[in-house]
Amino acid sequence: DVVMGGVSSSTFVDGTWNGVVSDSNSGGFVGIRSTPMPTPLDFSDCKGVQLRFKGERNKLFKFVVRDSTDFNGVCWTSTFGGDFRLGDECTVKIPLDKMIPTIFARTVPNQTIGKNNIV
Repeated sequence: DVVMGGVSSSTFVDGTWNGVVSDSNSGGFVGIRSTPMPTPLDFSDCKGVQLRFKGERNKLFKFVVRDSTDFNGVCWTSTFGGDFRLGDECTVKIPLDKMIPTIFARTVPNQTIGKNNIV
């Protein structure tokens, strides 16, 4: 958000992501992007991903995984939220077969997620 003039901030330490999203200065997002893992995860036997977080009313969240090390390649995305109560512990299950393949927020047709190569 800061690169766009906003003031939101976050940290990711020991597997926990914490932050504050602010709509000041027309901002309103935080994100994490990592380098590809040296050994890809094999989700072949998985139906999806489960996320736990504290609720935030009227906020949308976007979850993204990749099955390629191409920096600007296809992202598998899911958007959720908007109906959580502030501070409530929430659990969201995201089915892998419902994730949408995108590049720069545009849907990419005819793609199949490489479940054995989540990077």
